Amino acid sequence: MSGSTLPRERGTPVIKAVAASDERDRQQRRNAKTLIEYAYKRLKTNIIRGHLAPGSKLRIERLRTEYGVASSTLREALSLLVADSLVTAEGQQGFRVVPMSIEDFREICSLRKMMETLALRESIANGDEDWEAGVVAAFHKLNLLDFRRLNSSEALVDAYNERNHAFHEALVAACRSSWVRRFRSVLYDNARRYRHLSVAKGGIRPNIQSEHRAIMEAALARDVELACRLSEEHIDLTLHRLAQFPAAEIAAGFPGLPRRGAAAAAARLRAREAVRS
Repeated sequence: MSGSTLPRERGTPVIKAVAASDERDRQQRRNAKTLIEYAYKRLKTNIIRGHLAPGSKLRIERLRTEYGVASSTLREALSLLVADSLVTAEGQQGFRVVPMSIEDFREICSLRKMMETLALRESIANGDEDWEAGVVAAFHKLNLLDFRRLNSSEALVDAYNERNHAFHEALVAACRSSWVRRFRSVLYDNARRYRHLSVAKGGIRPNIQSEHRAIMEAALARDVELACRLSEEHIDLTLHRLAQFPAAEIAAGFPGLPRRGAAAAAARLRAREAVRS
């Protein structure tokens, strides 16, 4: 390792961003029931957020060192991600992240609209006061974010995506069909990769708050047809937006895109330290 240091970086938002990311990883590990669950959730998060590039080979030895778990643990976690359609197994050649394309996203959206409306119909039919309260609370928490600043902060984008997910989960929380919920969940997670890419390329849609409010109000009014139609339109808007970008950029995912804010600086710092070590 060279004798150069990074004194000017110490204590800056860059270092704090790295420390916060590392602390989230440690917290995730503490909260996991097993190491397999920890590796599975961390891999899934990194794939959905685009930190592991579409189509890239998932090298067991590198991941074992980075995640601090055994090779057998990683293989178990990767097998679970194969079932989620986020990873492909290539026989004796290992594992790869599932590629991305607008054709793939179009099919995901088509199937997702079917599962989303099935789940929403049943949820509206079964939902009680607790369900209504959960929907309102999730919408309120999502709406507390400063949408004017979302596109300038990677951390805020992450918070938005988590709260957006919680809101849509709350809408279908009263759906009792385990099969519908399972298929919907797989499609939703695969769609999240594309939504993260859409946000990275174009930011949050200006009218996203009004879209969420309209869906919530229709669901609470027990207007099933309106709620389902608005949900389908909500899904289609992300598809239409992403379809405007070149196919090569969609296939590349995040690696070819400029990253924003402290997360971008943190990524550059890690890269420099890796070169110097």
